Amino acid sequence: MPGDISVPKMYDSIIVSFHINCGGQDVNIGRILYEGEEYIESNAAARNYHRRGSNWGFSSTGDFMDDHNFNDDKYTLRSNPDISPVVSELYTTARRTPLSITYYGYCLENGDYTVRLHFAEIQFTDEIPSYKVARRVFDIYIQGKRVKQDFNIKEAANGSNKDITIPFNTTVTDRTLEIRLYWAGRGSTVIPRRGDYGPIISAISVCSGMLHVLFCLLFETYRL
Repeated sequence: MPGDISVPKMYDSIIVSFHINCGGQDVNIGRILYEGEEYIESNAAARNYHRRGSNWGFSSTGDFMDDHNFNDDKYTLRSNPDISPVVSELYTTARRTPLSITYYGYCLENGDYTVRLHFAEIQFTDEIPSYKVARRVFDIYIQGKRVKQDFNIKEAANGSNKDITIPFNTTVTDRTLEIRLYWAGRGSTVIPRRGDYGPIISAISVCSGMLHVLFCLLFETYRL
């Protein structure tokens, strides 16, 4: 198919899909643009962000207070290509939170949606013994409903630096979609060092209705 095809996001100003590269910059996967977070890294414990010119944002809470190194707090992660490179550029970065992060989609058309959450464990890598034993677990909520409890990325993907995409079906009734990751205090907190814990996520893909799901699947390969 010649030329680039832009994924339609609106019909009569009603938004029906959006795609986010969490913790990274804009990246094209297939014909789909995953919008990045435009240089927002800071050491602030709580933050709110809205992507300019788009229909999504996030709110993050919590601070890695027990790491004794506030100035080195990192709320984004980047994979180490020298250890074991991930299969796609989409998984080279991730957003991390010590407690809770909520992504919002605004001004959406009401109706049924498919939400795909993309993960890869790029911090607790199997190649480093002290990192291999670390265990990251967190809960996932969509529209206020818990859809995963004690989710462990490495267990679900069968190893570190391996991508996995988890699909969920949900319904939008007030033109707003809410996706929340929450650390409930379980898993490792001091391995490989104190303060290494909390949910991470690589990317989010949201499509409305069966036709839009088929359109997204046509131009992107999902590893389910």
